[in-house]
Amino acid sequence: MTVGATATVKGGFWPANGVGSLTQVSGKGPSRRKIAQAFGIKGLLDQRELLETLDGVVAGSTALSTRGRVQAAEELGGKRIIEQETIINRATTAADVTELNADFLTLATRTSFGATPPINKDLNPLGTR
Repeated sequence: MTVGATATVKGGFWPANGVGSLTQVSGKGPSRRKIAQAFGIKGLLDQRELLETLDGVVAGSTALSTRGRVQAAEELGGKRIIEQETIINRATTAADVTELNADFLTLATRTSFGATPPINKDLNPLGTR
């Protein structure tokens, strides 16, 4: 962790309770926080669990992630049942490592057309000729 700027507090709640200055402490950079937030959405939880499972180990370990959710019911009131939803539950493979590396480490090569780009004379986003 690194210590950033220090702010002197002039008035209000903090000085009244014995705090005269506040120090900014930064651990992880803002880009890491944004990536973690992006992987927090339900659609990417399986990718997140694969990344966490494969961090520092070989393929073959089990990636498991479950989340609780409120069970759907036709009634508006009453007690609701919390059920467990499995996001991912399987053994990781070498193909997972290859795919994750290709997605996150070599994105530029995945979006290029190679040496000869296709002809797209009408500028159609689907790439018709």
